[in-house]
Amino acid sequence: MMVSRQRLQAVIAFAIALGSMTGALAQDVWPSKPIKIIVPFPAGGSSDPPIRVLALKLQAALGQPVVIENMSGGGGTLATARIAQAPADGYTLGMAAVGTLCIAPYLYPKAGYDPLRSFTPITILGEYANVLVVPVDQPYKNLAELLKAAKDDPGKINFGSSGNGSSNHLSAELLASISGVKFTHVPYRGTGPAMNDLIAGRLTFMFDVTSNSVPWIQSGKLRALGVTSATPARQLPGVPSISQTVPGYEVLGWIGLMGPAGMPPKVVEKLSAEMEKIMQMPDFVSQYSALGFEPRYTKPDRFAALIKKDYELWGPVVKASGAKVD
Repeated sequence: MMVSRQRLQAVIAFAIALGSMTGALAQDVWPSKPIKIIVPFPAGGSSDPPIRVLALKLQAALGQPVVIENMSGGGGTLATARIAQAPADGYTLGMAAVGTLCIAPYLYPKAGYDPLRSFTPITILGEYANVLVVPVDQPYKNLAELLKAAKDDPGKINFGSSGNGSSNHLSAELLASISGVKFTHVPYRGTGPAMNDLIAGRLTFMFDVTSNSVPWIQSGKLRALGVTSATPARQLPGVPSISQTVPGYEVLGWIGLMGPAGMPPKVVEKLSAEMEKIMQMPDFVSQYSALGFEPRYTKPDRFAALIKKDYELWGPVVKASGAKVD
């Protein structure tokens, strides 16, 4: 049986309309299948537990499994590039971090993503401060004494870090820049080896995340001279902010949730709304605090503004430090 051209055109138009309606409906009922969150660090690292805490809450809120995929390599750039290249349908999300978005692109020119254009920011999850620690047998009782020694003998004071371009490396470089002093950087392959040498007295000081240093401080092995946040850290209430001695100094690390660029607005709105609820839950707050993070919800546009601000902050610091990838 012959089909008229007019009828064939009508059938095609109906099919196109039906496809559009189906696509819109799929967005309306999102999520209808499991969601994956890519973490650009190995399982068991300090950035892994907070994402797993989030995944359980998000799974309960959305009614779909939320699975974690850990992927390391390239200072987190390999996994972050994979997030950028994923379909923008809301079923592949990723962990955002100040290191992978605002520092790594300066160290890895071919990272494979643009931190300001390749992603859809959803919200910050938590902020964390670093703490400046020295071995207890060092003579420095406060930050002013340490900085005076560095000014009196440029380069004599050394510090360790988990590697070139790491957060604890650049925290010290920023302090040196603002204070007008010179330190000698000793990079390690990871925080553990650096901390071992610090405790053994082979290093003068080190910046480290508060959650890692608190046990050493409490055991009497290390002395805390200052935290990088503008206000005292919850885990170290008696330790002053570095900004009290060096005005204008502040370093806050953060992790967040993002997806590929171009995610459907309705999906972003739903995720944002659910995240706001989750981050007000008392058990979520307590679990994040125990991990050394201060929970902080932000709207997507505020998160995008923070990424831009920190990206512009760390560029000159990385350049001035001469940091190169290990």
